[in-house]
This record gives sequence, C-alpha cells and structure tokens, in this order.
Amino acid sequence: SSATAVTVDRQILDSVWKKNAILHRLSDVLKVSEWHLRQNLKDVRVSPYKPVPVAYDVKPEQRDYILENQEDFFGAVDIDRIPQRTYPLGRTAAHLLGYVGEISAEQLKQDQFKHAHPPYAAGDIVGRDGLENYYDRYLRGTPQLQKVLVNSSGEVLREQTIRNEQPGDDLVLYLDAGIQKLTEESLKAGIFASRSAYPTPAGAAVVLDAKTGGVLGMASFPDYNPRQLADGLSTKEYKELGAKTKNNPDDDAFLNRAIQAQRAPGSTFKIVTSGAAMSTGIASPYAQLDCPGVKYYPPPGAPGVEPGSSQPFNNWTSLNLGFMDFTKALEVSCDTFFYELGWRLEDTYGWQLGDQSEQFQKYARLAGLGHETGIDLPNEMDGLVPDHKWCEEVWEATKNDKIPTCGTHADWIWLPGYTVNMAIGQGDLLTTPLQMAVTTAAVANGGSVWRPHLAMELARPDKNDVEQSVKDFAPDAVAHLPLDPLQLSVIQQGMVNAVAEPDGTAHSAFLGFPLENFPVAGKTGTAELTSSSSNLQDAWFVSFAPANDPQYVVVVYLEKSGHGGETAAPVARQIYEGLFGIDRDAVVHLGVDRSR
Repeated sequence: SSATAVTVDRQILDSVWKKNAILHRLSDVLKVSEWHLRQNLKDVRVSPYKPVPVAYDVKPEQRDYILENQEDFFGAVDIDRIPQRTYPLGRTAAHLLGYVGEISAEQLKQDQFKHAHPPYAAGDIVGRDGLENYYDRYLRGTPQLQKVLVNSSGEVLREQTIRNEQPGDDLVLYLDAGIQKLTEESLKAGIFASRSAYPTPAGAAVVLDAKTGGVLGMASFPDYNPRQLADGLSTKEYKELGAKTKNNPDDDAFLNRAIQAQRAPGSTFKIVTSGAAMSTGIASPYAQLDCPGVKYYPPPGAPGVEPGSSQPFNNWTSLNLGFMDFTKALEVSCDTFFYELGWRLEDTYGWQLGDQSEQFQKYARLAGLGHETGIDLPNEMDGLVPDHKWCEEVWEATKNDKIPTCGTHADWIWLPGYTVNMAIGQGDLLTTPLQMAVTTAAVANGGSVWRPHLAMELARPDKNDVEQSVKDFAPDAVAHLPLDPLQLSVIQQGMVNAVAEPDGTAHSAFLGFPLENFPVAGKTGTAELTSSSSNLQDAWFVSFAPANDPQYVVVVYLEKSGHGGETAAPVARQIYEGLFGIDRDAVVHLGVDRSR
C-alpha cells in the first residue's frame, strides 16, 4: 500500500535561514518536532538530488494546507504517495515473517550481506528477522542505478539510467494461513485457560507436515504486531515488547520460543530413549521391565557397589505397577522403566562405565537434538545433549566454585546418574519445541529426520504477469533413525495408547474426541524446573495424526504450566479439531493429568 508523505527538496535549501524557516513551519503544521524532521531530512537512502520524505500519514487538512500555501515553503515542500509496508493478517506469523529496517553495522559485516551482489550499503532497508532476513537476497530485488549530472549550484542537468530497477522474487511458503491462525489461537487460548491454575507466562506450538518436514504452523506467545516495527520502535515500545526485567524475565515478545526456547523436554524424551535402547540392542522390542515406585543406582549388591552408596530415582507414583513392555511404559509414562534403560545405556556405552562411545547421545543427535535443525529462520538455538566432553568443559569453568556444576572431581566428571536422569528428559538436557517436532516426525514417518522448512519455492511474474517458479526448495532428509519397522511400531503404539487407553497420560485430554476416525498418537511431558523454588513444571505434548497414516505432527510446550496431559495436550487437541474440521470453535479445557 502507500501513505501520504511530505517531501522536502534539499536542493532548494540553499541557506540555513531558509532551512530553519521551512522546518519550523512544517513542525507547526504537522505537529511534529523539528528534531524529528531534521533527522528524516538526513536520510542517506534517498539521493541528495531527489526529494526526501520527512513525515508520513499526514492528515488531509495538513496536506491541503501545504499544497495551498507553497509560497510559505519556498517551493521546497510537496506531497507524494510513498510505498508503505502493510500486514493484511495483522499479528499472524509475526515471528516467522519478521520485519525490515535499516541495515546495521553488524549486518554489513555478516557474510550474508558482505558478499552480496549488488552490494549492500549503509542506509539500505533489509530484513532484520524471520523470513525477511533469511531470504533477503531473493526478496530485495535490484535497485535502480542512475548517473546524475549537476552544475556547480547542485542543479540537475541530466539523468542517465545505468541499471533498471528489478523487483524481488516472491516467496511461496509451506505455511498455511488457516493453520497458522489456528495454531496461534489455540496456543493463546490454552495459555489463558491454564492461568486459572498456573502462571504460564509463555509457550509455543509447532505443526509440521509429517512426510516432508514442511512447517504448516508455528506459534510463539507472547507475540507482537509487526506494524509497530514498520516505522521503527521507540525506546518505550521496545521495552514494552522485548526488554526482559528482573521482575518479569519471561515476557519477551520478540523471542520465537518454537526455535529459541531451550528447555528440558521431560517425558516426551522417552520416545528418544526407547529408540536408543532398541537400536543399540540393550533392550529388544519385546523387553519386559518392572515399574516400581523407586529404583536405586548403582544397583545395590552389584559387584563393586558399596552398601549405602546407591542413589534413589523415584517414579512419578509410589505404586508398583509391575512388569511391562515398551508400549505400556510409554502409555503410563513409567519413569523407573526408562531409568533402567538409561542405566543399561550407561553401563554398556557410557563414558564412565561403558566403552565411552556414548551411543545414547549419538542417537539423540541423529534424531535431531543438540544442534540446529537447519530451519530457514535466523537465530535458531542448538539445545543441548550433555555428554562427557561438555561436562569436562563445564568442570573446567566451575571447578573453583564451592560446588562444581559437573562431576565431583577431575577424574570422575561424567557421573552415571546423569545418564539415568537424562533417560526421562531431565538433567541438563535441553531441547526446543521445533527439535521435538522433528524427532516426533521421524517416529511417525518411518524414520526420516527432515530438515524443517518454511519456503517451498521462489516465483516471479512473467511478461503476462503469471507467476513462474524460478527455484524449488525440495524436502531434505538429513538423517534416518536406525530402527526397523517393528521397533518403530512399538514406539508408535505406545504413543497411540497414551491417548486412547484409559491409563494413558493424555487420555483425559482427548475424551470425546473421535479417535475412531482420527486416531492421535502422543506423549506427554512434565519437566521439573530445578532452578525454581516452587513446584512449577514445564508442560509438553508431542504427537502425530492420523496415527495410521501420519499427516501432521503437533508439538505444544507451555512454560510453568503443570503437567503435560493437563495443559499442553488440550491445546494440541484444539489444533487437531481445527485440522480435521471437527470443531473449529472449540474451547480449550484443562485435562486431568495423573502422571508425567
């Protein structure tokens, strides 16, 4: 769209007196400070031989006054229609689309801008975040280049066009506007509903195409209105939107929590532990392990284990649930079942007790954790899959502290208990919602670990104004889980049972949902916040549907919001109701979570 702007021809401002008189009169007419007008008058993005906009969105009466009183402005001031960025969908996809602004000194040093052709220069408008930033080289187009001949007075005598303006390409996305809006509204509704019982300051939700890794929806809350950034933010506006404070460290609207929130995944990680256990052979798909209320490691009575040296690792319930297989353990989220798998992985492949190959960590990274997923967005966080090398680095950094962060002394840095605790998604393990979506998609689609992507293709209009594709962004499988169909089916069935079976941790959240027509496979997660003095937890839910022919992966994460089945799973349910056309006007109701 365009906006009505006041322009000033700097060539006519041939004296300080004339310049001051014009700016003073404009300030009085427009009700804008002279300082603001002077700053805009210095805009280096506009040729010194062309009128420069100094004010936008002027009122009709202001426009008419200027046009009718040209003599008051010495002919240097005029009215023009200036292109202006608009956001037809408002706040929708703000974190993904990003925003533009004047290129910074730091950006000019980055390879993305440093080696571009034509080159970038100070004053250029570029993408500052989101897709606007990542694909700026395609979206920017080629600016017009003119050769201007002027006389000694600065008057333009002749202009010659050296290079014609070339519009930028159009970016076609996998992102679906309807799904994006559904995801954002569901997340927001779930956060507000959970605030009846928990603080829940923030959260994120991701919807992926299970078979390609295409991002169909990605929401982060709190969000912001990109229109606010179109003309730049004031210091006050920036503080309101993005500045963390001591009293409110969570309310950062600029943070895209789907790719930047690094949190412990809780029991959703058990799908990774299951895969690592089966792929390494430390447990078969038919394995039966007990599920008591507590287990002790190292196992009491084992060779070399001194009496009283074993540490307790508690289940989420004090009841002994008996022996069970993988599917039942995922259904009821038995912690002690997975502690045992963690111990076996440490005992066989761990740094202290095993062959030091750390196969558990290697599998987790292969599944998409502990590193960037490669999504086409800037500023993605790595997460963390802790291992001996990482712990050694932390030990060196903290060994002089009263209580070192890792290990107990230099020869015993990585402790076996770290692996046991990591097996249920706790400890120093950190993931992002998008990473968990990538991992869940691999379980759903038969093992392909996709690089998630928003862009589908670049297109530009031909001479008949018909869009033609000029570049495709093909789906990219970066790895494959080392699991056979039987092993995958065990994990998949456990996730189906977690939703469908009465003992399932997500069952109450999906009561009344037509699972017979749209079966959902899911895993809840409740991550303890060790840094919090309260009993608050982060709530997670990872899922895919239909379970018998996966199309969608939906992951939801809510900060400081109780149990996964209680607050996160209901958000995913509302998203599925919209995706499958079950109830687009559904309201998020908290579930009743019995476990992790």
